[in-house]
Amino acid sequence: MSPIPNAPIRSHFPRLLLGAALVLGGGAFGAEPTAVEAPTGKDPVVDHLTRGQVYLDRGEYARAVQEFEQVLRFDNLPPDLRQQAEIYAKAAKGYREGERLSAFGFAETGGGFYRENVTRTTNALGGDPVRDWFWEARVGGGLGYIVTDAITIDGNLDYQFRYYDDTDRRDDEDLRWNAAVVQSLANGSQSIGVRGRASYRGGDGYRQDYGLFLNRAFVLDSDNRITLEGELRSREYPSGRERDRSRDIAQVWLGWTRNLMDGKAAVTFSINGGREWATHDREGGDQTIYGAQIDWSMDFNERVGAFLFGLWEHNGYHDDVADGDALDRTLTPELDIYELGGGLTYAFAPGWSLRPEVLYIRDEGNTQFSDYSATEIWMMVRRSF
Repeated sequence: MSPIPNAPIRSHFPRLLLGAALVLGGGAFGAEPTAVEAPTGKDPVVDHLTRGQVYLDRGEYARAVQEFEQVLRFDNLPPDLRQQAEIYAKAAKGYREGERLSAFGFAETGGGFYRENVTRTTNALGGDPVRDWFWEARVGGGLGYIVTDAITIDGNLDYQFRYYDDTDRRDDEDLRWNAAVVQSLANGSQSIGVRGRASYRGGDGYRQDYGLFLNRAFVLDSDNRITLEGELRSREYPSGRERDRSRDIAQVWLGWTRNLMDGKAAVTFSINGGREWATHDREGGDQTIYGAQIDWSMDFNERVGAFLFGLWEHNGYHDDVADGDALDRTLTPELDIYELGGGLTYAFAPGWSLRPEVLYIRDEGNTQFSDYSATEIWMMVRRSF
């Protein structure tokens, strides 16, 4: 999977994402789902949980997840739709029995291989790209509390650790968290919350991200949902040379989710844009960001599923550099980030699943040391509880 050194893909990748979204999302527009009783609107939580259970019982997993997520927002769920729906259904069952508090948890472990591909950056650094085996572990979970017939409070925690076989390379640690208040509506939901992330950067400590977000979901019908989300966040690097990269960020996402194949599959296409403001005089100053992403998943049967995703993001400064009276059109730093990945899920026992996965990463920048590419492949075993 090594790319041709310096081969640009920025001109084609956004159109590939859009084309994939149209192909995957448009193929089932003619299918009419069997009607489910319309919500009364008097108790949105009960309406959504009831409809979600009906869809799950019929094996329409994507439609079930869409309904459940208008009440609860659990992150870090397994990629297969059936297991997602069953985790939410467990919380719905508890609520019907008078239990307002629900929870889920998971633990997974496995290993894989990291391969740095040849680029102009690896050539500039001596032509010795990294090849390294790694071991990975991840634990996390979530809590949800249904306060009233329309309000839910939920929170999620996710910790990941990766150990590399190369003793000269630092290991990776990443902790993510969020908490939100969700209001269920007759045809959708809206929420406000906070979230953050701490990522290990080596001897200087952890990079800290934290911010405030707003989310509004519009359920158009059992197969279509539009989501609008905005966030204000801060990214702070530890002391040392990286501190100059600290910045404040404002970003907006617009997404469309289309359920396919009678609820056995789903595709989400989203676009985003925003602005970053440097807080410590980083090179290039402020910058504009925008991009697109596509996520697709499908359950072939009760045991086997597949998932794919693609991401493109552009980071650019878009400013010429003035030098005295003359305009010196110096090339300012710009970067395009690409990710392509996918895998399979195999549920081999209740609560247990196996997941082989592959990820291709490409960063295309216009400076000598901003051209990066890597391929990773790994296998994880997951236990949900």
